[in-house]
Order: sequence, then structure tokens, then C-alpha cells
Amino acid sequence: MEMICWYLAFIMGTGFLFAGIVYLFRKKEIREEHFAKAAIFEFTAGFVMYIPQELFNDIPSSLPVLNVIESLLTALLRSISIYMGNGYERAAYVNHPVFTGFYATVMAVSHILLLLFIAGFVIRLFENPVQRFILSFRKRRYSYVFSGCNEKSLTIAESIYRSIGSQKKVSIVFAVADAETGEETKQRIRSMKGVFTDIPVKRIVKRMSRKSKGVEVFLFGDSEEKNLVQLEQICDSLKTVPNCNIKIFVELIETPWNLYGEFIKELDSKFGEKLIINLVRTEENFVFNNLFDNSVFENAIPKEDAVLGKTIREIKVLLIGMNERNLEMFRAVLHLGQMPGYRMNVMVIEDGAKQSILRERFPEIKEECNVEGDALYKIMYRENTDYRAEIFDEIIRKEYPDFTFAFVNAGDDILNANIAMRLNAICCRANRKDGYSIQANILNRGICKCWSRSLTENISFVGSIEETYNYDFITMSGIEKATVAIHYVRYPDGSKPWYVYCNDEYNRHSVYARTLSFKHKVRIIDEYYRSDYSATSRDEVWKIYEHMRWNMYTRVMGYVRADEALLDEKGELDRKLRVTAKVHNCLVPFEELDEKEKKKDSLVLTQEVVGILKNC
Repeated sequence: MEMICWYLAFIMGTGFLFAGIVYLFRKKEIREEHFAKAAIFEFTAGFVMYIPQELFNDIPSSLPVLNVIESLLTALLRSISIYMGNGYERAAYVNHPVFTGFYATVMAVSHILLLLFIAGFVIRLFENPVQRFILSFRKRRYSYVFSGCNEKSLTIAESIYRSIGSQKKVSIVFAVADAETGEETKQRIRSMKGVFTDIPVKRIVKRMSRKSKGVEVFLFGDSEEKNLVQLEQICDSLKTVPNCNIKIFVELIETPWNLYGEFIKELDSKFGEKLIINLVRTEENFVFNNLFDNSVFENAIPKEDAVLGKTIREIKVLLIGMNERNLEMFRAVLHLGQMPGYRMNVMVIEDGAKQSILRERFPEIKEECNVEGDALYKIMYRENTDYRAEIFDEIIRKEYPDFTFAFVNAGDDILNANIAMRLNAICCRANRKDGYSIQANILNRGICKCWSRSLTENISFVGSIEETYNYDFITMSGIEKATVAIHYVRYPDGSKPWYVYCNDEYNRHSVYARTLSFKHKVRIIDEYYRSDYSATSRDEVWKIYEHMRWNMYTRVMGYVRADEALLDEKGELDRKLRVTAKVHNCLVPFEELDEKEKKKDSLVLTQEVVGILKNC
């Protein structure tokens, strides 16, 4: 009987030991309660294996039942006292008659695992102090600091870790409140070796500004107002010039750049290149990055233009839906399409009535302009169109069957995919051989994996959160590298440092737009002019079209032509008035500019600049 009890205790104790391990490590997300439950398994293993020793310790009793109860309670007391630190000197001491070594080893392992699981529970229970402790050892690393924790900031951080953090020693830090960090969020942060703490972001940046190799801060919270308040708090906390370079990215949606123009310039005069602030307009970033890699010129249709008296290639862009992203696409293609030998045509189809928004935001953009030197474009707008009805297909077939580039962002992922497939079907029925491109905006790219490849063969799915909230997209990495390189080709003596130039938000975004145009100009020169880049400085047509591009870019920024009453005696416009009233006296055809202004439109594509553009 005694041997049977020993063997049963051994088997049951071993079973509880492994049950605790299996229970804990089968969890995808290990939380505090999981450590506690696993510890209970190990405690039970030790308790069960103490029972035989107490049961057969030869203590006499008038009632066998009392002996059993006393043995169970003593075994329980022994288990508890061991883990409270006042127990026996040998926690695994047993007096087994046959295999003491095996028995004692299993008991010792169960005790060790129990202590480890308790330690894991304590660490998770007091995780914030532990995270602070870890952060104190990483403050010398190059750091990426995120204020708040939402899907946007997590996605940016994951893209950083994939491209940089997994190879170099960097620190990814989230300044978050406990309420923002559920277990799933914590697990995502741990997977990228990140740290989360409730220390305010301004204090984190201040600490790291002394010893870190560099700091990049991302203010991408759900509240735009909170983002801007935190920007001011961070800047106020830096009373002296930091020892490292700090770059702050702030997401804006509705706030105009100009509101923070003077604030950024004051910081520039105080901190110089040690502190750079970029106000991020996410939708513009998406569109610029998209068009930087995808050409709207490829499938343009050659047609005779009676007004201009020459053959011109028509770019026919189709935008389905009207929202912030489509609005940015509308703005971008209008100025990008001002290219020698091309005309931009845009049709917008939406199920609402938002055409008035275009008129309000872009007062200088008319339905059509056909003046070389000013702009070449045509806009068609179809409101209140039911995407699911036959009328939608009829508009495409009758009015715009030969579109060359379509961007679909009318609603949710399924609606966008369905519209894109209908557009593709219309083109296939018409047996189009001239080429066309269809992009459908998809938030969740994962659902595309299940879709039929034959139905989506001619469709590109873009705009997922992984694509939009990506480090390269947010920082405009590709465009900025090319832009900075070209900037220093233009100013080789360093007379106009890039950090000074780009700290003016209008300058930075407008020069990004110019780099975008340059890249496509290089492609067109390669294709049609046999790489004769000297044509851009030799032939005045490139000056004319560079002015047209600038004209359209300035107009889609909301500027209008200045009234003569606003000009001074020299025919010039006060800079402060120009910014405040959003007026410009150069929004005229090229031929009406004075010679000084015409020279500003000179486009010189040297071999060095072309090399930069081809390699970006």
C-alpha cells in the first residue's frame, strides 16, 4: 500500500509539473493570471509529492482518518512554509525507499518552476516600473518615441523594427497610460523589443536629448489638438540645445500649416538643425509616395489638339469617391499632369454632392483650361451617382470608356474591390488593348489573399494601414532623400542649408511636389527625347511647363491671383499679405511674367540630378 501511494504521488506530481508548463506556454498572450494559474499547478505538484512522506511517518493515532488528515495538512503546511522562506533546509527532502533521486529531482524542479512563475506574475503585476528600469539602460541608443498607442503608431513602430530595429540596437518607446495598453497591445510592443511607460513624452524626450544618439518622435494620437499640445510641451521642455538631433513628426488633418509657421521658425533660430519638426499630412504623403512609384503618363492617348495645333497625349484620370484621400489625389494629378506633350483630364464620380468643396478650396480651378503657359486640363464631375446601379456603368461606357488611370476609394474594402472589378470588366468587354491602370483602396490587405487572381489581374490594391502608416511613407523617405540630394546640387556651397529650407512647411511640401514632377520628367525625356537632358535648359518649353506645374500646385493649395490693388508701386506683393490672404501675383500665364520671374522657372536636369532621380 505504501509503495502504491509513493508511485501515485510521483506520477501525479510529474503530471501537475508538466501541466503547468504546457498551460503557460500554449497561451499566445501570457497575462498575469496565466502565470498565477501555472504557479498553482507547480504548487500542487509539490504538495502531492509531500503527502506519502507525511502519511507514512509512523506517528501513532487512535483513528486512521485523523492520521490521513494530519498528513495532508502537514504536507500542505510544508509546501506553504517552503515558499514563504521559513521552511525546511532541503525543500525536496524525501525518504523514499526506492528512487529518492528521481523523486527529489521532480520535486525540486516543481519548486523552481513555481518560484519562476511567481516571479513572472510579480513582474507583470508591476510591469510599468520594470519597463522604466529597462528604459534607463537604453537611453543612449538611437530612439523612436511614440506618444500614445493606437493602430497607427503601432504600425509605424513595427515597420521601423522590420527595417531597422531587428538589425541595429535602437530603442522603440511608447509613452502610454495603462488604460491604452491591453495585453494584445503589450504583446505587439514586446514583439518589437519595445518599451512602454507612463512617463509623459516630454520627459522621455528631455531625458534622451542628453545622452541618446538621436531621437525621432511621432505624435500620431487620435486627437489632433492633443498632438499639437504635446509638440509645444516637448519644445518647452528643451530649455537648452540638446546634445543629440531630435526630429518630431506631427500628424495634421485639419490644422493649416501657417498656424505653426512662426513657431517652427522660432525653434529654428534657437535650436538650429538639432531640432527638426515635420507636420505630416498623411493623405498627401500617401498620394505623393503612390505617384512617385506609379506613373499616370504611361497609357496616355495621342490626340490632335485643334486649339494648340499639335498632337498631344491625354492622361485620363478617373476618381471614384470624394474624401480626403481622393481630394489629395485630385490635387496631385492636376499639377503633376502639366508636362510637355500632355494634357490632364479628370473625371470624378461620387454618390454625394461635394463638388462645392472643390470650388471652395480651389477657387482658381475652373472646369477647363486650355492655355499653354497657364494650364492644360479638363475636369468632369458626376454627383449623386449610385455606384451599385446601372447608371454608374453607363457613365463609364458613354463618357469615359478610355480612362487611363483609375483610383477607387468610394467606401469600404468590398465596395472598392467590386467597383474596380466592374471597371475592369467594362474595359475587357471593350477589348481595350491600349493599356490602363486601376487602383483600389483597401484598408485591410489581408482579405485580398482569398480573392480570385483572375478577377483582380489588372487591379492594384493600395492604401492599407500597413502601407500608409509605414515609416518610409510617413517620413517621405524616398522623396526626401532625392530632394535633399538635389537641393545640395543646387546649393553646393551650403549657403541655404536643407534644415532651414524644409522648416518652412510650404517650401518643404512644394519642393517634394517638384521632385515628384522631376522624376517623371526624367522618364519622359528617356522615352521620347533619347535622354537628351540638355533640352530642359535649351528649350523654353520646359520653362513654360515648369511654370504651369507651379501654377497648378499653388492653385490647388488654395491660392488665387492677386488683385492689382494689392500690389505696391513696384508691382510686387507684400509677403505677409500673400500668406494671410492666400494670394499670389505670379498666377498668370508664362508670357505675362517679367524676366526675373521667368528665370525662376528654369529647369536644369544635369547628369548628377538625373542620377539621383533614377536611383531613388
